[in-house]
Amino acid sequence: MTTLRKPLTAGATLVLVSLLAAGCTDGATPSGTPSASATGKPTATQSPQGESEEDQGKRAKAALEIVSPDEPEFVESGLERVRDGVHSLSPLKKGKAYKLSVACVGTGAVKVVIADKPPQSVPCDGVPAGRRVENAPTQLPIDISAAAGATGMIAWQIISVPS
Repeated sequence: MTTLRKPLTAGATLVLVSLLAAGCTDGATPSGTPSASATGKPTATQSPQGESEEDQGKRAKAALEIVSPDEPEFVESGLERVRDGVHSLSPLKKGKAYKLSVACVGTGAVKVVIADKPPQSVPCDGVPAGRRVENAPTQLPIDISAAAGATGMIAWQIISVPS
């Protein structure tokens, strides 16, 4: 810590007081503010169980039958925050069969809409859900959005399957 040797000018004092009043939190929780564990509410990067988004993402990806991008059946995959959702127009080979797998880790549920199929609710409990697409179009619209209050991470992948 540096020690000031000269008295501060009025302008410098005002700047210093302003900086001290504003604080320098950079993501830290100020003392006297309840933490996520004390209130039971998650912070921006933690679930109610104290799990980080990175950990949630790892769990979501691990829940899926991960197919390597080098495998011929692999088409596409991704990992997104629940609040951001998934909005993709995936290129497919017309007429082939595919499977979309989704795993959500966190709280609440997400709504999965594939092309013209009815919406499917998937809870954010880490259990994967899959949906077959028979006689695929050349581009498959996928829309995954958070239900009210949902948080966490979504892993998804598309693979080709035998017809």
